[in-house]
Formats: sequence, C-alpha cells, structure tokens
Amino acid sequence: MAGRQRRFSILGKLIVTFLIVLSPMYVIGTQINEWGAGLVRKEISKSLESQIQFYRSSLENEIDRMGRIQRQFMNDEDLEALSVTADSLTEYQKLVILKRFQQRLVLLKESSMYIERASVYIPPINKIISSTELADSLPRERLDRLKQDSFSHKGLFYRDSDHLYLREYYPNNQLVEGRDPMFVLELELSMPAMQSYLAQISNYDQGGAAIVKADWDIVHTQNKEAYALIRQTVRGQLSALQDNSLQIVQAANELIKIGNQRLLTVSSYSPALDLILVAFVPEKAVMGPLDHYQVYLYLISLCALIVIILFSIYVYRIIHRPLSRLVRAFRKVESGDLQVELTYKSSDEFHYLYAQFNNMVAHLKKLIFEIYEQKIRTQQSELKQLQSQINPHFLYNSFYLLYRMTKAQDFENSTRFTKYLGDYFQYMTRNGSEEVPLERELSHVRAFAEIQTIRYMNRISFEMEPLPEECKQMLVPRLILQPIVENAYHHGFDQDHHERHLRISTRCKEDDDGERFVIIQVEDNGKGMTGEELRNFQAKTQEGQATEEVTGMLNVHRRLQLRFGEKAGVRILQREEGGLIVSVVIPFVE
Repeated sequence: MAGRQRRFSILGKLIVTFLIVLSPMYVIGTQINEWGAGLVRKEISKSLESQIQFYRSSLENEIDRMGRIQRQFMNDEDLEALSVTADSLTEYQKLVILKRFQQRLVLLKESSMYIERASVYIPPINKIISSTELADSLPRERLDRLKQDSFSHKGLFYRDSDHLYLREYYPNNQLVEGRDPMFVLELELSMPAMQSYLAQISNYDQGGAAIVKADWDIVHTQNKEAYALIRQTVRGQLSALQDNSLQIVQAANELIKIGNQRLLTVSSYSPALDLILVAFVPEKAVMGPLDHYQVYLYLISLCALIVIILFSIYVYRIIHRPLSRLVRAFRKVESGDLQVELTYKSSDEFHYLYAQFNNMVAHLKKLIFEIYEQKIRTQQSELKQLQSQINPHFLYNSFYLLYRMTKAQDFENSTRFTKYLGDYFQYMTRNGSEEVPLERELSHVRAFAEIQTIRYMNRISFEMEPLPEECKQMLVPRLILQPIVENAYHHGFDQDHHERHLRISTRCKEDDDGERFVIIQVEDNGKGMTGEELRNFQAKTQEGQATEEVTGMLNVHRRLQLRFGEKAGVRILQREEGGLIVSVVIPFVE
C-alpha cells in the first residue's frame, strides 16, 4: 500500500488551531516588551554615558589644575633659596623660609578636596617639608626610592602601596645624569575623597564605579564578584588602547551577565590621564519602566492559560473521554477479553462507533469458536500423534541384546541392562501428564544412554553434567531428548571412529530482551553433517506446517514450537574438531 497517510488526531488538530489563534497575541506581547526594554536600556545607557563623561572631565580638570599649581611652585623664591642658596642662609633665615613655605603648602592642600597632603623633598638640606610637618629629615633610602620611581615610572601617577601621588622633579636633567634633584614636589591624593567621588557616579547597592589603570585601580563597590570580571575586561581594553589596536571612543557600554545578575556597564577612556573610568549598574535598578510591560505580558499569559484549561476540559468532555473509553475497550479485546460491551447515551458519531465496536466483538467471538479453538484441537491431536511415533522405537534390538548377554552368561551386565531397560519402558509407557520435570526427563535419557553404552560395549563413552538446581522442576514435554541422543548414537559415529564420546550439559541463559532460556546441549565428536544436510534441516525447521511425516529431531523441534512458540526449538552447529552440537532451547518457566 503506497503513500500511507499519516494519522493526525482530532485533538491534535484542535490544539494546533488554538495555538495558531493565540500565537499572534504572544508575539505582539513579546515584541512590545522587547521594544520597551530596548528603549529604556538605550535611554539609560545614554544617560550613563553622559554622566561618566562629565565625571571623567571633572577628574581631568582637577588633576590638571593640581599639576599647574605644582609647576608654579617650581619658580617659588623660597623653594629656590632652600634648595640652591641654603648654604648662604643663617639658621634663623632658614626657619623663617621653612614656615613661610609650609603655609603655602597648607594652602595648596586646602585648595582641593582630593589632596591629602602636600610635601616637598629638598636633598641639598636633607629636609622634607609637608602640610602636616614643618621639617623632617630626608633619609637617603627615601631619596633613592624617589629617584628609582622616576626612572621606572610611566604616566602621571605614582602608586606606592595604598597611596597615590603626583610628583614634579626639578630639574629632570640631573636625574638623567645620575645626580640628586634640587627638590621634588609631591601631592598625595586622598583615597577617601576618591572613594566619595566614585560613590557619586554609581550609588546602587550592587553597582559601583572604579578608576582602572594597567597596574592599579581605585574601586567603590560591594559587588566584588562583578567587579573582578569587569576589571579583567577593562584592562584588556586599556592594553589594546596602549598598543594602538583599539580606536579611542568617548564612552562605551555593554550588558554583562554574572550568574542570575545582569549589569549595565559604561566605561570612558581618558587619554590625558591614561586611565579608564568605569561604572556599572544593576539592570533591575534602571529598568523600572519595563514593569508595566511585564504586567501586561503576565496578564496575557494568565488569560491564555485560563482559556487553555477551559478549552481542554471542554475537549475532554465531548471528544477525549469517549475516545479513551473506546481505546481501553480495544486494549481489553487485544488482551483476550471479549466480554466487552460499550454503551453511549448521546446520538452523535460516537454512538455509531460504539455500536460497530460491539458488532465487531460479537463477530470475533464467533470466529474464535469456529476457527481458533478448532485449530488448537488439531494441534493437540497432532502432538499426540508425534509423541506416539517415539514410544516403541528399539524394543526388538533391546531384547535381542538381552538374549545374547544371557546366553553368554554375562549376568552382571544383563542385570544392569535389565534394570535400565525396565526404567526406560516404565517411562515410555507411563500414562498421565504429557509434561514432566526436566530432572525426570534427563534421568530417562541417562537410562537410555546406559543401555547404549552396554550395547556398544563401552566403545562410546558418555558424560552428563549436573543439572542446575533452578531447572530441576521445570516442566517440559516428555521424550524431547531421547530422539536427539539416539540420533547421535545411530548416525553420529562411523565403525572405525576412535575415542567416541557423547556429552550432555544444561545451562540457563538470558537474551538481549531479558528473557531467560534453558539450553540443553548434546555434543558428540562424530562425523557430523554435510553442509547440504545441515541446510536441509534448517530449511525444514522454518517451513512451519509440513505435509510429510516427520521423525527424530524435526519431531522434537515441532513439538517444542507447538508448546512454547517460535523462540523454542532445536538448533544444530558443526564442531570445529568434528561432530555436532545439538541445542534444545526452551523458554525458562518457574
């Protein structure tokens, strides 16, 4: 049947139609929400960019103003007198000049909130004058450190531990020549003032701001985890700017995500100070206008959910519930329960379906009675016939052998032979159940094999491995092993075959589907089968119902398949050393 149409249920069609109707509402609501989010984010980003540029400009102006004041001090008469003509001054003159110059340092310190302390180092007189101390001695180690900083430093700022400085060396040429400078003017920046400056930029709980240089930073934030990631990114940008691989922009913004937190980050690079001023704000704190859009979207979703629930209940009542009853009824029929009858009160299409189902079940009952049960009776009668073919197989040869042993006065073997023969015929002529425990069936095979051992005067050795305990009481059809063992004795060995041996073993095995089987193997080292004989046997085992009379192993194969199904039967394999391995496969039944 070509082009078989794929099934699509009524419920599926209704649900798809419902989703098609509601999809535009979700699309419109989502687009409105995204548009609002983009609009607010854009405006907030512009505002933050303008704000960070303002604070960057104010910082640049303040630092530039302090630098210009520093440079004005280079021409200060008192500073020149202390550094150049100090030897010509009396101690009193030096003290007056020191006090007067310290007052100017105090004024310099008070001129900006960002200056913590103003100091001047004067190597010719080995003094340090600061806004907090009139005069202190200048250790040589401190002077050497100042000179070393001037050589290793790049940029405007000097960083020493937790302190930040602005310095002016006078004159610079003496440093290049390795001599001490005449004086060093130093402004120490106030860290609390810098922190307060950064707090004005971003004062949100999870936000913050920072001044980032390549080797140091000043940061104001409680969100250390977020800043660690931002600092890594900003320093990468700063390195690219210094390598001229990134174009300088006034301000840049991006949205970063840390765990469940989303942060709006804005940064601005200052070429004059060679640093980046960065601020980051939690997106939730600035996206307040989006709450209205979220509420609208939630209302639409809630309405859609209510409609879906009501629609599902309605579909269940008029379509799904009658279909479910019909499906359950079909499953009962499939499992073999034909005592099923459906009733339906309404007069719609399901009433017709239920009536036709009841007619189908009644027709199946009639067919089963007329065909299926008759087939079973036919199979049972065939099984009886197949079993009857086995019973009197070797009566004549057995009594003739007994006659010969008695005539030869071999009373020991004749006694054993008589016992085994009695056990054999007691089992063969036994009336009752057609199924026996596997242990009993193997005991009968042992008696048959002992008879054959005596008959062949021990020229064919026989071995039977112990039966697993779990398999002893499993019921199997009678006389399923004797034909296979008998076939091995009669057809498996040539007259000139030496060291002839027969072995019977039993084991349990589990297949890929988890089903357990009992496998009884009859193995001999005889001449085996030709390839054509083996193919003929396998073909006959796959023919199903045969028209010709069957005996031996085919007999056993058909009996097992009639009793246990297609997975049971007889399997034959050629041994590499010669001979056959005949396996009787039976599904394991507790």
